[in-house]
Amino acid sequence: MRRLVVIALLLICSISPIIGNTSADTNSANDNLEIVASGNHIIHRGETIEASITVRNVGDETTIIDFSYYLPENISISNLPNQFTLNPNQVRMFKFYYTCDDYAPYYSVISFVNITSDSETGKVYSNLFTLIISKDSDLQFGVDDDSEFIVDPGLRTNLAVNMTNHGMYTDDVSFSISTNSNWQWGWIMDDVQNGIAMESFQSGELKFIRMWIEIPPVIDSNPLYLSGPKFSLTATSGLDLVEVTWSFDLLMTGFRNVSLSSHGDDLLLDPDSNNRIPVTIRNSGNVENLMSLDLQIIDDNGNIIDDFPISDRIEYDGWIVAIFGGYEEELLMPTSTRTFEVGFQSPNINSGEINVRVKITPNGALSRAISVDLTSQIVWDRTFETELLSQDCTLLPGESCIPEFRIFNDGNYQDQFTISAIQIPDFVSLEVQQRTLEIPKNTYSDINDFTIIAKNDVEAFANSQVIFQVYLTDVPSQAKNVAIDIVIAPKIDWSIQDLTEEEDALGRFNIAMTLRNDGNAADGIIVQLQCSHFTQMTLIPPVDSIVESGVDFPRSFEISDIGFGSNFTVRAWAEIPTEQTSNGTMYLNVSIRSSFAPDEAISFTTNVEYIGVPWQQENSIDEDDGFVKILAQTTELIIAWKWIIISVAASTLIIGKALRDRKLRSEQNEIFGQIYNKEKPETDDWMSKFDKKNDEIVSTVESPQISPENFERGFRSKSIGQKPVTEPVNEKLRDAASLVLDTHDKSSVVKEADELLDSINTEGINSPAEENTKLEAQKYTSSMTKRNDPQNLLDEQDNDNDYTKSVPLPEEDDLDF
Repeated sequence: MRRLVVIALLLICSISPIIGNTSADTNSANDNLEIVASGNHIIHRGETIEASITVRNVGDETTIIDFSYYLPENISISNLPNQFTLNPNQVRMFKFYYTCDDYAPYYSVISFVNITSDSETGKVYSNLFTLIISKDSDLQFGVDDDSEFIVDPGLRTNLAVNMTNHGMYTDDVSFSISTNSNWQWGWIMDDVQNGIAMESFQSGELKFIRMWIEIPPVIDSNPLYLSGPKFSLTATSGLDLVEVTWSFDLLMTGFRNVSLSSHGDDLLLDPDSNNRIPVTIRNSGNVENLMSLDLQIIDDNGNIIDDFPISDRIEYDGWIVAIFGGYEEELLMPTSTRTFEVGFQSPNINSGEINVRVKITPNGALSRAISVDLTSQIVWDRTFETELLSQDCTLLPGESCIPEFRIFNDGNYQDQFTISAIQIPDFVSLEVQQRTLEIPKNTYSDINDFTIIAKNDVEAFANSQVIFQVYLTDVPSQAKNVAIDIVIAPKIDWSIQDLTEEEDALGRFNIAMTLRNDGNAADGIIVQLQCSHFTQMTLIPPVDSIVESGVDFPRSFEISDIGFGSNFTVRAWAEIPTEQTSNGTMYLNVSIRSSFAPDEAISFTTNVEYIGVPWQQENSIDEDDGFVKILAQTTELIIAWKWIIISVAASTLIIGKALRDRKLRSEQNEIFGQIYNKEKPETDDWMSKFDKKNDEIVSTVESPQISPENFERGFRSKSIGQKPVTEPVNEKLRDAASLVLDTHDKSSVVKEADELLDSINTEGINSPAEENTKLEAQKYTSSMTKRNDPQNLLDEQDNDNDYTKSVPLPEEDDLDF
């Protein structure tokens, strides 16, 4: 019976909105008011609920609306205005309240709220409200607040929550679940219809609501640690449709994982080189974590070689493998990536390979470790290039040429190369035809030890190529050719075989010169004739030569194709001059130039004597004419050399006068020397003492010791005391000397000295100059100069001979030994 009542209430609730909406939508498009009512409501005994009507004035004028209503029994209304003024396009919501009394029966009733407008006379806007008077429900979950559950990824989680009906009536409750995720869920209950679980609760009855949720795995760090969706379990009462909701969050537990994002290709290395392979990993777990990186050596089949322990740096067969940029001590956030590099250092060999396994292990999840296999291989690059450095070889017969070319080893390892001459022309020869050498990587070697020699009998302009083949010693098929162009140059070599010179009866000087082509090619010559005098001369060209047209006496010609080893004679003549005023020599020059080397001339010069016109007459000359002629020539010679003769005579007179004056001064100096100079005392030749050789053995004598006081007293007893200071020169005497020096010219001092001596001997001393007012005249007495001798060193005549050869030493008693 109770179920029928609940169904009837649900039908009424579904029909009532249709009725209300129908009444509200009866307004036509021409209505001035738009009205929206809140519809049906559930109300309990003694309860007041809120309802609302929204009115909009869609007209162009202000209108006044009036409210009226119809109420069923046991229902009252409040807060609804009687009248309200709406401006154009104004919207107004009117809230009012329904109140149910305490004794109303449990059933559905209908209430109307009518609205009229003063701008629309006679038109009523009626709004229906359905009020369901229901019994009170009181459903409560056993959990008051929202809950959180820690779940593991990839597992189905079962949940159960209890609910109690605290109401006074039996209640048929429907349950539904809502969530913001796409996680799968379901009910573990008996009555489930279209995803809604039904359960009937007696008054005061407690029951458990059970469900299951499928926890997805952590994919790409989603969901993160301690994060997850929210689920809401809603229980709807069958009595009054009151909903009770319990929400819970499913939080994911920590999941540690790592995944490989990418890695570089395997390496192809040069010998003794290094490179790195990048590896990018990603923290695909949902919690920050550390990543451990290790290296393992594996064979070609992927099997681990156990002889080498796991490490982040391994040395194996000359290889060095290490991890760079691993940052194993730094946490890697979820969804973040990290790129590290695996470096390979290859040994200095030309072949080899190494296989390495990189193991990446997330901390705390050893079972989820991943690995990637990397390979590095040595590739021997054996490319090389050649470059010709020298130009072609242009050789004369018997000459040699050293070609030069360069071999570049562009490979990555040292290599051996063989150089072999594969083509040699017949007119040249090679001293060495093959050699082998080793060139380091990325370097080159210059080849300049092959000598090409031209044969002596080779003709000019012979040409060909010497081809050298350069190839790897162990791979002859990989070869490159170097071609050297060989050209035999013409050898210019003309020699004079015979030369004939003669004078004929016609007064001509004839020459005939025979030349031979000693070169290696048929050559031509250009012959030119030149003479030192203006006279008639010519070459005698052969028949097939090229000469200047219209010239009777050609002085040049050209002839070609004189074979090598052939002779050729050049003939020429020149008239001997007969009209010259004096005798002389005529020079005749013949220049021969090769057609191949016109800048290099072969010159030959010959000469012939000729007689001048005066000497060609045979008239004799008498003796008188000869004497006159000799006299005239002598006069001309004297006139031409007169200044030189005068200069020599003047120089002789001056030199004689100088010699006489010198002799006179020497005699005077001897006289004055006898008067004034005294005999010089003999001095001790102390230097001669060092010339004596003393063969005696010198014995070391021990010096006696004396006190400083006794030594000073003994020394003072032998001292002669301090010498007095010399008196200064008389001021008047010094001024007079200065005046004399200023008055007389330096250039006349020597000349006047002799005159002064003569004047003193004959006339006596002259009186002082008139300008001299400072020096007083004194009476002259002819006597020796009185010397200033304050110490009376010159009192005795014998003092000149009294001299001491050496300073005497103190007596032994005085030294107080």
